[in-house]
Amino acid sequence: MNLFTRALRSFLWRSKIGRSTAEKFWKRRNAGDDMRYLFYNEVDVIKDLPICFDEDIFSQFLRKDLDKWDIQSQVEYVLEIDDVLIEPERCLGTKGFNQLIEQTVVFTADYQYPYILPHILHRNKAKTLKAAVLYDGSATRNLYHHLIETVCRLSVLSKIDLPANIPFIVNRFVYDSPFFQYLFSRSPYFKSLNWLVQEPHEWLQIEKLYRPKALYFGNESWAFTRNLYNLDKVVPNRRVFLSRDKKRFTRGLSNESEVINMLRKYGFEVAYAEHLSIDEQVKLFQETEYLVALTGMGLIQQFFMSYDKAHIIEIIPVNRLMPEYYCQAYSLGIKYYDVVLGEDIDGVPMSSSSHKRHDGLKEYEVSIKKLENSVLKMLNAPVDKKIYGNFSMPLSK
Repeated sequence: MNLFTRALRSFLWRSKIGRSTAEKFWKRRNAGDDMRYLFYNEVDVIKDLPICFDEDIFSQFLRKDLDKWDIQSQVEYVLEIDDVLIEPERCLGTKGFNQLIEQTVVFTADYQYPYILPHILHRNKAKTLKAAVLYDGSATRNLYHHLIETVCRLSVLSKIDLPANIPFIVNRFVYDSPFFQYLFSRSPYFKSLNWLVQEPHEWLQIEKLYRPKALYFGNESWAFTRNLYNLDKVVPNRRVFLSRDKKRFTRGLSNESEVINMLRKYGFEVAYAEHLSIDEQVKLFQETEYLVALTGMGLIQQFFMSYDKAHIIEIIPVNRLMPEYYCQAYSLGIKYYDVVLGEDIDGVPMSSSSHKRHDGLKEYEVSIKKLENSVLKMLNAPVDKKIYGNFSMPLSK
């Protein structure tokens, strides 16, 4: 992409002209005679989620927030679509002049649209394929979305019969990403798929396109994804405090040194996932038995822990509550999970000398006493129970 195009797109995005134009131009489609679900299933994957935490604010948040979960997070399917054009930047599927296939859009909160001018100029120059599976063109921008929204999609393809050696479409950006290449090197199955790498200026017209969608927090999709990594058997024995590099992220603890000093009394070491290679991160989480972690995308790697031994405390600012990592821990069957809330990250006065407010960094404080009590509770948890907050169940479940 040349500098002029990059500058123009930046202007259109910042001015919101581009988005408003795209919203008017593109007509969203999610059904029709040319779209068939070969497999479709709805599952309420969080219906039995225990909500019983000492932090009552978190319990109240969960009850309210989970009631509003989008049905799309609880649906799995394989969709067959006739005659779809796949653009190369995000692998979004379109039909006709301006129809956007919604099932090919990954991020809907900040809705994705194809760029209009390239679509108009290049749509008639596409290479035609009889059939292909649409894998990913944008989600694999980080490990969180790679695990949650991309790899797990492959788990539902066993529900249908696909043509032999069918191509799997992935754009160049995703294919070259470290997350894709790491799994490619670890998994014979993943590597064996007939990958069709779509180059930046290559448009594809697919006569029969297959679009899979898995349950983001489903047991089956998690198990399938974990098996792809061919993890070594490890007996975890490390105690780790997973912090965040304040030079790279916008949230951090103002009293981190006090937290570290307290945790070191109980044998905890400090780790920053962003300072490690993917292989080193996987090894760290595999070897960790007790984890205290600041909320953030690094915590998605509880996925690599030994679930029957993993103990986790998540530290969250009271005004940045989110359910994803708890839901993930429960669906994985992790042995122990609890939450400690810090102060309101936006409520600290700008003049506060103990909290930094510069270069986008916002710090918040967590009570050392409260955190230490939670750590002691975790270290002394019954060995024969799974515990989520104050809820316990037999370890065998």
